[in-house]
Amino acid sequence: MYHKHRMRKAAAAYMKMHGQHGRGGGRRRRPLDHGDLRLLILALIQEEPRHGYDLMMEIETRTGGTYKPSPGVMYPALSVLEDQGFVKAKKVEGKRVFNLTEAGEEELAENAETLAKIEERLESLANPDAELHPGDIRSASRRLRHTLIKTVTETWPDTSNYEEIVDILNQARADIVKAANKKAN
Repeated sequence: MYHKHRMRKAAAAYMKMHGQHGRGGGRRRRPLDHGDLRLLILALIQEEPRHGYDLMMEIETRTGGTYKPSPGVMYPALSVLEDQGFVKAKKVEGKRVFNLTEAGEEELAENAETLAKIEERLESLANPDAELHPGDIRSASRRLRHTLIKTVTETWPDTSNYEEIVDILNQARADIVKAANKKAN
């Protein structure tokens, strides 16, 4: 009970700090808004014909590892695009490879401005060194996570620096707790 109360207070403080009020205002922003994935898929297929798994991996790469659509999202989206006539699939080495149709080209042209905003958002996700808004804890934690994963995976199997990384993370945790306790008192 006490834990739930503290979480509610923390959420209310965050929402107040960011000018959000009422239920639902504090929801985490998705990397892609409704309909954005459809345009992104079309743009990636325009670059080169692709299959579903390749599209998922490319999106993960372009977001710096912060977002990877699941097969349960990607394949239905591809089916809808195919039903709408924006892409056409053909079998290549046992995989369904998607090509853009003329209607798909037109759809991208009509939504060029929206696509530019999507690509800008993906770039900000992929660039962990971009300038932070001073109060954006989620961005800072996402960038920390990205840097940590990238560092650990790039140095594997050399684990010689892991102890130092653990010490840094433990010190950061202690500093955060200290700052939160100072604010509470």
